[in-house]
Amino acid sequence: MTETQKTGRVLKLVLVISLGINLAIGGLALGVWAIDKPKRPPSPDAVAFLSFALPAEHRNALREQLVSRRAELRANRAAINQLRRQMIDALQAEPFEIEVVEDILQRQRERFLTLGELAHSALLERIELLTPEERVIYLNSLKRLDRRPRP
Repeated sequence: MTETQKTGRVLKLVLVISLGINLAIGGLALGVWAIDKPKRPPSPDAVAFLSFALPAEHRNALREQLVSRRAELRANRAAINQLRRQMIDALQAEPFEIEVVEDILQRQRERFLTLGELAHSALLERIELLTPEERVIYLNSLKRLDRRPRP
């Protein structure tokens, strides 16, 4: 056997071993990801927390109700993004004027309140439509969600 053939065999063996190790590591990572998916963290937003506990059909209807107002939500988010850009400009401005920052924060608060009011009214409508039996299911679901460990 020539030196070139020996080197070729060793190189093939090293490549096969390397491929095997890479596949094992990839399989392990994929297995961990598939088995140990992180749970969705509890939302600090009261509307989100309360809507996750709704019975599935009401949760889906709430989602559809909010999706039907997508244009309004998008406009509000676009305005919030614009306010963020204005905040960056105001913080970089020389001379710096705190009154400008205060005005931006006030307008941002109003936008967030508008979003919150929209979500609250939609959730209230869904809760009003619950039957007594569904309210019991909702209540039990809220109790379960409330017992989740806090980070």
